[in-house]
Amino acid sequence: MKTSSSGRAGRSLDRRTSHDSAAGTASGTGDKTVSYRMPPVTIPADRQMELLAAAVTTCATGRSAAKIRDLVRETGINRDVAGSLRFLTDTGLLTSGPAGWTPTAAGARVGRAWPTDREAARTVFGEVWRDSWVYRLLIASVPADTSLSAEDVAKAMRPYPTSRLTPWVHLVDWLELARYMERAKDGTLRLSRTVDTHDRQSPASNREPPEPRPATELGPQLGLVLPLSMNQLEQLNAEDYGAVMRSLATIYDVLSRQRA
Repeated sequence: MKTSSSGRAGRSLDRRTSHDSAAGTASGTGDKTVSYRMPPVTIPADRQMELLAAAVTTCATGRSAAKIRDLVRETGINRDVAGSLRFLTDTGLLTSGPAGWTPTAAGARVGRAWPTDREAARTVFGEVWRDSWVYRLLIASVPADTSLSAEDVAKAMRPYPTSRLTPWVHLVDWLELARYMERAKDGTLRLSRTVDTHDRQSPASNREPPEPRPATELGPQLGLVLPLSMNQLEQLNAEDYGAVMRSLATIYDVLSRQRA
């Protein structure tokens, strides 16, 4: 498994730091608003998985939660850690509280296997991630039996056309890590046999573009409230909407550092 730019699992196609990737996107799905929290593009997917394994190791010592300083010490990762933890939390592998981050039951299964048997961990990861928004969006957006580039997959999955493409391209690394996508010898990608296309919703080409909505949660138990009404938010242009999301991401980063 490899990406088109790096040649190894979990390497992102763009290393640029972006607040947009941390801020994420939200869209309405029926009566439910889904927050698409994106992983930071500055850390390969397999390295971000080490943060999950470190959280499992820390909590196995009797601690109720792991702090950022614990994870930095265990992994050596010292940049964009909070962004990675938000993504792992948003996809059901961690929970967040005042004391720090704690693995969920699903996250503990993946994190325990990762240090000793990554192939087995990838299999477990693919199983538990089927409950995440990533899997649901994948099967609703990407056509089966079609060869695609990483950019094609990213464009199909991103729910809001003006969202930055780079974070969604980086998400393709995670899809390969979970064995949801397979890479051919020519570098093209297609859905793997592990993806249950019977769960597929209507094809992306038949869906109306979702209306951009703010992420109502910037992190569990933080108690932040968006200082804009929905009517005000709907009147924002794409540039102003992005500015609001970046500001909220900055606030969350400050609060995260207080728990470090």
